[in-house]
Amino acid sequence: MPIRRGADYIESLRERQPTVYYDGKRVENVLEHPAFKIPIQTLARIYDLQWSPEYQDKLTYLKNGQRTNITYMIPRSKEDLRRIREALNIIYDNLLGFFGRCYDYLNMWMAVFAAHAWDFFGDKDPLFADNAISLYEHCSENDLFLTHAIVAPMVDRSKMASQLVDPYIQAGVVEKNNSTVVVRGAAMVSTAAPYAEELIYFPNLLRDPDPRYAIAFVCPTNLDGIKFIARRSFKPRDGYGEFEYPISSRFEESDAFVVFDNVKIPKENFLFLEEVDKVIPMMWGGVYMKAWFNYHFNVQYYSRLKFLTGLATLIAQAVGIDKFVNVQEKLGELLIYLNITRAAIIAAEDAGEKLDNGLYRPNPEIAVSVSHFNMIALPRAFEIIKLLSGGSLVSLPSSRKDLENPEIRQYIDKYLVGAGVPAVERIKLFNLAWDVVCSELGQRYELYDRFSRGDPTVMWSRMQMQFAKQRDECVKLAKTLLDSIPDPE
Repeated sequence: MPIRRGADYIESLRERQPTVYYDGKRVENVLEHPAFKIPIQTLARIYDLQWSPEYQDKLTYLKNGQRTNITYMIPRSKEDLRRIREALNIIYDNLLGFFGRCYDYLNMWMAVFAAHAWDFFGDKDPLFADNAISLYEHCSENDLFLTHAIVAPMVDRSKMASQLVDPYIQAGVVEKNNSTVVVRGAAMVSTAAPYAEELIYFPNLLRDPDPRYAIAFVCPTNLDGIKFIARRSFKPRDGYGEFEYPISSRFEESDAFVVFDNVKIPKENFLFLEEVDKVIPMMWGGVYMKAWFNYHFNVQYYSRLKFLTGLATLIAQAVGIDKFVNVQEKLGELLIYLNITRAAIIAAEDAGEKLDNGLYRPNPEIAVSVSHFNMIALPRAFEIIKLLSGGSLVSLPSSRKDLENPEIRQYIDKYLVGAGVPAVERIKLFNLAWDVVCSELGQRYELYDRFSRGDPTVMWSRMQMQFAKQRDECVKLAKTLLDSIPDPE
């Protein structure tokens, strides 16, 4: 089928809804459930952009004479990668850098998997090369929406998975035959799972060398035995809407815990099976997913930093502090973060590498480094907005109904104005700021920005190991000068 419209995605989800639990009940219809309506509608809107005359040529490409979602394109050159990124710019500018699990994120993963079909997945068994290609074709030709789950439940990190009382906390193989593999276990933080059509699973770390855990597969979310337990929704509170919650009403995206309850998965859905030596290079060195998803994070964050910089500037202007040097310093700090991220995106493309399999990959050192830098920079941007706003974040009417009450509207119009800003516009501005940095959804985004790639302390400390070659070149440079200094006689 060609590229989909939002209505096509919604109809597909109606026909193949996954098993989702929310508030103690199995969800009968995710399309109508208030916890999931916002992200489904947002996602449908972004699918519709593919059909917009303004964006179609930028969000799609011709594959075998048929328009295809461009984020499924396998980049073979710097120009291809840049073309994909320009499409991501359109998507995330529309999303203001929020809603990080739009369709594009995992579409790109599937394209990378297909590119590595023979040099990685099928290097020992051609079955897995064929699988990587057929799974990619299935998803791209049907323009499907994917979720992923790659983190084992945090039960007891001091022990390996096989040492726990139940060795099937982390997802692993229970049994297999010539056609089917039975998988049991769980994974955490499967964003968008309740309204996704396909699921990617593999372990993000080699937590245990037991082969049963060394698996990677892509399968429908509605397979028997796959169950998603969704977190509490951060949609606007009942009775409130986009006036009070301008971000939560648009960009709430669900997270879920996925359970594999003896799921029978066909072998043709596996990318690797009981191959321990595949787990680490899936992330580092081989497929090198770290390079790809950190590059993608930077594109998201560039759009978000543009929005946050604009919001911070409007706040400073609204309360008349934009000329204060300490405020200008903070606004300048945001612009520094913005341009570091922008530079990293361009540099990762320019310093990318054409691999032997034909794939053009963004530079890992640059993409990973700035993405890890943004684990600190994005929370700092949230802090700056809080510092600039101060008490204005809580000096707000409870809802738009206060503005509709003539008894108190006169006081609101008098006492809640800003520096050249009418009361209504000032209230809208600080409702927005509150929703970005203080609401449940705002706090969820800050948590995700800080920890979605791992603990920042751990990630930063590992840089000198993961980029040892680069580190050693720096040491050599310093040592060259040291060696040139004559010793005392």
